Amino acid sequence: MGTNKSGEATVGRSAAILGAGLALLAGIFLGFTIRGMMDSPSKGSAPAAQQQMPPPQAQQQAQQASPALLDRIKALEKQTQLEPANVAAWTELGNLYFDTDQPEKAIPAYEKSLTLEPGNPDVLTDLGVMYRHVNKFDKALECFNKALAISAGHVIASYNKSIVLEHDKNDRAGAVAALKALAAKNPQAVLPGNKPVAQAIQELSQ
Repeated sequence: MGTNKSGEATVGRSAAILGAGLALLAGIFLGFTIRGMMDSPSKGSAPAAQQQMPPPQAQQQAQQASPALLDRIKALEKQTQLEPANVAAWTELGNLYFDTDQPEKAIPAYEKSLTLEPGNPDVLTDLGVMYRHVNKFDKALECFNKALAISAGHVIASYNKSIVLEHDKNDRAGAVAALKALAAKNPQAVLPGNKPVAQAIQELSQ
């Protein structure tokens, strides 16, 4: 999960994978390590990570990850070098970087995954969450919009888009419009926190 200075959480990978499960990412995530709420489960693959130094917070969280998780990340880093066209390996690597709060590595991994297999709305949503995590709000919105162009009723992409618009772009009207577009496609949609989309629209419109 990612957290933005606004304090509002976006959901990402964990939430989507769990389907109806709730996994609020402290930021704007429902990336798709995504195990959160999404129309479709994440495919569980992420783009390869570039060799960039993660911020201190990411380094600390990575160090706190279980040995098994760190071993899996190392194995995927090696696998993506040996099999650069392996979409699933890139996606999973991106997901693990997502889970260990390493957005600078998750972003290139997810982008590589999407280069190999364009149009995966879950990966696009997770990528958007990672972009918001590094305060690239326009790039985050671009990812969410691409996901919604492919899957108009994507709950997590819609929710995250509304969060960025409201809290990062100061565009409450746009945030309401994003949720109304979701309601038009999926009137029974339930957002993270078990909040029906109709209720969220009403509260945001006040």
